[in-house]
Amino acid sequence: MKQAASTRIVLVALQILLAIFVLIPLFWMLSVSLKPPTEPFSIPARLWPQEPTMSNYVTAFRPEFRTYFLNSIIVSGSSVVITVSLALLAAYSFARGTLLVLTGLMSLVVLAQMFPHSAIIIPIYKLMRDADLLNTHLSLIIAYVSVTLPVAIWMLRGFLLKLPVSLEEAAAIDGAGPVRVFFDIVVPLARPGVIATAVYVLIVTWQEFLFALSFTSTKEMRTLPVGLNDFIGQYGIRYGELMASSVMVSLPVIAVFFFLQRYFVAGLTAGAVKG
Repeated sequence: MKQAASTRIVLVALQILLAIFVLIPLFWMLSVSLKPPTEPFSIPARLWPQEPTMSNYVTAFRPEFRTYFLNSIIVSGSSVVITVSLALLAAYSFARGTLLVLTGLMSLVVLAQMFPHSAIIIPIYKLMRDADLLNTHLSLIIAYVSVTLPVAIWMLRGFLLKLPVSLEEAAAIDGAGPVRVFFDIVVPLARPGVIATAVYVLIVTWQEFLFALSFTSTKEMRTLPVGLNDFIGQYGIRYGELMASSVMVSLPVIAVFFFLQRYFVAGLTAGAVKG
């Protein structure tokens, strides 16, 4: 009993240390966003501003920021819908198919995850240029789908493999066709996996910088990660406004994860139904 209690105390202490290590940058970002322009460089440095102010948020929430925010919603939302829809169809085929060619295709899907963004950005850029799609939402959506789709297929396939095939067979015996079985049986049961995959795609596309910087050339098409560069000038960095914008950029993803964390954890760990 004493050894179990000691082990539990050590684990709790390690969890607390890990939480502090992860949350300190977020706390510092929030602190700087509430400081007046001169206080981030004051000596001695303070963890929390002596006189908190919301002026940085007022300045950061300018019309350009709202445009960047809308662009990010359009691009990320479209990427999530398209990626999850295609990944669910492909993952179901890989999970239920028995053909040898499907095993080879799944190996290619796993292999596609190993390529970094920098290795594929040039060919995708050339394709977008030849198709006259640069500086459009569609170019970013296509790029994000091509990057996130392999991982999404892999995640959903692992989840679908654990779903009981007997339910699909019972529905087929009752006269349900393949399409009805998929939408009425598989999709509802796969909801935790779908939500986990959607959260993953949202996080990746919401904070993506390289493609957004390369494929957009005007402020009207910029997304939030690229728009943050507005506060980094040739002669200085406006840290207060930059951190205020960073807080506002982070809040939507944090809120989505907070409300969907139960499904996210279930989709990554359980991946099955009880009964």
